[in-house]
Amino acid sequence: MRKGRPALAVCALLALTGCGAEPVTPEGGAAVPPGTTSRVPMSETRAHETRPHETGPHEKPAPRAVLFGGDYRFGSGLIVNVSEPKTFTPSDSAFPDADRAAAFTLTVRNETDTAYRLSQLSVRATSGDKRAPQVVDPTQGYTGIVDADRDLPAGDRVDLPYAFAVPAHRAPVELTVCPDTSGGAEATYHGQV
Repeated sequence: MRKGRPALAVCALLALTGCGAEPVTPEGGAAVPPGTTSRVPMSETRAHETRPHETGPHEKPAPRAVLFGGDYRFGSGLIVNVSEPKTFTPSDSAFPDADRAAAFTLTVRNETDTAYRLSQLSVRATSGDKRAPQVVDPTQGYTGIVDADRDLPAGDRVDLPYAFAVPAHRAPVELTVCPDTSGGAEATYHGQV
């Protein structure tokens, strides 16, 4: 009788996920489902969804949670992927001085109908309860966004390198991405670094 259980589990999973439908978030965005361009399991993104009753009338809903390496589609149509981190030792010319840093590539795809101004993008990192400072290390190619005043045309994409100081030992790290500095929707990418 146990042989029928895997098939039953697959059928139940397909019914719960709506056969590939994107889960819609309170901000109108969605985690991109597996089998497209994301490696984020549906259960991971759904486990962190905010229910309407969990926030007050003036509170902003909690950011969506996505594993490093995954995509998130904002309600505007902008899709952001945060690569899995690569740790490195910052050079002597790096600022601020750090013993260990993690590098990420943010791939921003503009699937909206209008150009997107890159200066609207806000990225911050935390480890535990502490804010992780962005590392600028020109020797290793981490200079921040050089052409932030540039527009990303509709249908185009750009790769943006970021580096942040991280603890000397392996620890959980979160990157929070907000595509609109006026305080719109956010997505939090997370994992061990």
